[in-house]
Amino acid sequence: MRTFPAILLCLLLLSVNRTTAQETFAPLITENCVAFVHADFSKVEFDAVKKNLQKIGEDALRELGFDDKSFKATAHELSAELDKLDVIFRPLFETTTKEFGIREVAVIADMSLLLEHQVPFIVALPWKNKTDAHLNKLRALWNMENYANTDFGIVGDFLILPMDFPQFTENLASWAKTIQPAPNAPIFDALKNVAGNETKFAVAFPPQLRTMVQAAPLPSEVPVEVRNLLMFAAQKIDWASAAVSLHEWFGGEPPKNADVLLTIKTAKRSDAVMLRGMLETLIEFGINAAQFGINQSGELDFEIPPLAFQFAKGFLRTLLPEVQEDKLVFRTKGDTQVVVAGAGVAIALLLPAVQAAREAARRMQCSNNLKQVALALHNYHDVYNEFPPLYTVDKDGKPLHSWRVLILPFIEQQGLYQNIRRDEPWDSEHNKQFHNVRISTFSCPSNSGNADGGSGRYCFYSGIAGEGFVPGKGTSLMKITDGTSNTIAIVEVKEGFCWMDPTADITLDELAKGINADGRVGSYHTGGVNVAFFDGSVRFISNFVDKTILRALGTIAGGEAVAL
Repeated sequence: MRTFPAILLCLLLLSVNRTTAQETFAPLITENCVAFVHADFSKVEFDAVKKNLQKIGEDALRELGFDDKSFKATAHELSAELDKLDVIFRPLFETTTKEFGIREVAVIADMSLLLEHQVPFIVALPWKNKTDAHLNKLRALWNMENYANTDFGIVGDFLILPMDFPQFTENLASWAKTIQPAPNAPIFDALKNVAGNETKFAVAFPPQLRTMVQAAPLPSEVPVEVRNLLMFAAQKIDWASAAVSLHEWFGGEPPKNADVLLTIKTAKRSDAVMLRGMLETLIEFGINAAQFGINQSGELDFEIPPLAFQFAKGFLRTLLPEVQEDKLVFRTKGDTQVVVAGAGVAIALLLPAVQAAREAARRMQCSNNLKQVALALHNYHDVYNEFPPLYTVDKDGKPLHSWRVLILPFIEQQGLYQNIRRDEPWDSEHNKQFHNVRISTFSCPSNSGNADGGSGRYCFYSGIAGEGFVPGKGTSLMKITDGTSNTIAIVEVKEGFCWMDPTADITLDELAKGINADGRVGSYHTGGVNVAFFDGSVRFISNFVDKTILRALGTIAGGEAVAL
């Protein structure tokens, strides 16, 4: 959408209605009109709106707890940005409203516009008795924003603003020739329902649209509760209307039905009652399905309290519409703060459960990664009769490549392995290009959000230097006399490092400092770390495990008696 229409659409949200849309824009409303938005901005005072925007911004800064220095600096920047917008919006607004006398705007969606001319909607201004001079001045305002070759459409006594739809002007001209105003179009009833309100929104279901919706096939996987609601709505809803109340912006008194958010008109009262019942059934179905799906998932090791789901049902029921004759009316119950507070309680109850679910999934993925690494170690052992060394060395004994490089062929990274020059150091000019390659098998999803994405610090799995992993030579299963099920092979660390680094693995002393304590061993999982043992198993070890047990688990031939 171009900037000029966007500005006028913004005015829809800053407007107070004083005239009836059906009087002004009736010549553009056909029986195929699907949606209509109308606003009258004759009472909008540009300075008042600007002042209110500044106040809203400053109130938000105070709510966020900004100190005086930060508050003043940010408020000043906000004021400067509003001044910049003032330069663009004010000339356009004042020329349109005061000089041209245009105080209304409408957005219209019509089935024939969309289906026959590929124009989803139009933005229209009253243009009766306007001259070429008016149009040229409007063009000048447009070009002030560095837009050239703009075109406007004239349809009867209306100016249609240019939109970025293919062949907009040509298609609009074709539509203009076929317009047949319909004084009894369903959209008028919707507009009358909100005639006394501020900015108005209306939707109707003309026969053409109703036929299309009813004929559209629904996927078989759509639940029957949803399918029934959609089909019933297509058959029984005549129109819907809504109003946005912005009286507080201008200090005016709210209209009598300012708490009405949305009205849905059905054919008769029994249809309205049935539709409300179907909405209530949908709430029950949706929450029950969510509860079953979450708590029955084999991937989660916790259960969301039933209270959370029960509260969600109760809260959503408070939002159900009232039945008034043949209509469903959604209201704010006179106090939007109640709605906001209820939503806040619902979030407070459910957010910890959602976060726990996400972390449970990440912890499981981390465990699977470690299993893949442990399996790769055993496959390496099957080929070479020993586990890989901590790192390979050159003829002078200097580190070349980490054990993680050596197991690449066993974690489906054969191509990467072949491209690495293993007779050169890991940080040689050629091998540096692979430092930022992210290998998901080496990256814990809970920790990776804290990795430095610019330096390849994606690896969070470390061996224990000098125990199961010895520089320059491998360790065989026969040498792990403490038992493979009692000896740690790989452990998580808190800070990521480059998976190619041969000197990044922890020592036994670092392991013995504890989990999520003073040393490097730790994770962003709640309560502990995942650990892979030399028998290929993966277990979760608590933060509170005794440090002497950790040291014993880290040795391959210490002779300690260990019980986890």
